[in-house]
Amino acid sequence: MLKKLLSKLGVGSAKVNLVLHHPHVRLGEKIEGEFFIEGGAVEQHIRKLDVELHVIVHANGQERRQTVAVIPVSPSFTIKPGERKVLPFSYVLPTHLPITRYGVDYMLVTRLDIAEGVDALDRDAIRILPPLPLEKLFYAFDKLGFREKPTSGKVTAYGQEFEFFPTGAFREMVQEVEFLAFLEESGIRLHLEVDVLSGLFGFSERELKREVFFSYDEINDVEGLTQKLHMLLHEMVQQPQLYVGSVHVPHHPGYYSPHHPDYHLHPSRHHGHGMMGAIGGFAAGMLAGMVAEELIEDVVEDAFDVEDHVEDIMDDWFDGDDDIL
Repeated sequence: MLKKLLSKLGVGSAKVNLVLHHPHVRLGEKIEGEFFIEGGAVEQHIRKLDVELHVIVHANGQERRQTVAVIPVSPSFTIKPGERKVLPFSYVLPTHLPITRYGVDYMLVTRLDIAEGVDALDRDAIRILPPLPLEKLFYAFDKLGFREKPTSGKVTAYGQEFEFFPTGAFREMVQEVEFLAFLEESGIRLHLEVDVLSGLFGFSERELKREVFFSYDEINDVEGLTQKLHMLLHEMVQQPQLYVGSVHVPHHPGYYSPHHPDYHLHPSRHHGHGMMGAIGGFAAGMLAGMVAEELIEDVVEDAFDVEDHVEDIMDDWFDGDDDIL
């Protein structure tokens, strides 16, 4: 009788422990592990076993936690005193989440729902790595002498913003490079901002903005990609008048979408559901921004109902209103 009473209070109750094969996983790939469940002092009925995936966003000194997925593992079962069970765990990560960076963390919360008792919990931190195309882009910047800033990956009003500072040939010309990345069906689209050193070209505006597109074939050729990035950045600092105060960008094969020679930086208008495709693909930044602003109650269910909001905030980005949340 005493054991049953204590188990209802969580003393001598069943326990659960999730052991992951790897504490990190890339977007769109599978994370795997095993649940080790151990019975307590008395027989107990388990209503269910599930895992919640939490994203934790730190912004403006505040922490916001959002459940982005609930993963059912097992329906009801009974576990006897001292009994041990091992259950497999497998889950493919959604492809529209922000990656782990400054201010963005993830936690798997395992919940053993015990009838007439205190639920047993287990928490495991995980790192979500960038998809390979984005990692290759990071590597190309690295080969150019750009290093990712410690605060890179923070959440802004427009998405997850990646920031790099020059240590090589561009250090006398460029203060930093920032971009949002969207993985589309045929490649990566970057909303790029280059901050030139003050007074370098004799004008007060130092933020140069440009949208560029690299096909996956270009991304896979890291050497070629590095050269194209070098040419792109060099052109921006040498011809800054093309990229200040205007959203019009001239066409250059290999840099921009080939669908139109006079591309005006509105992919959702020129490419149908380009932005929505980004949400279905990477769009990590966009979704992270929504989490931080608490614009939607359930990130996963509502992510595909934001096309108008996507266009509004991208228009704001080109107008220069890019305050951090």
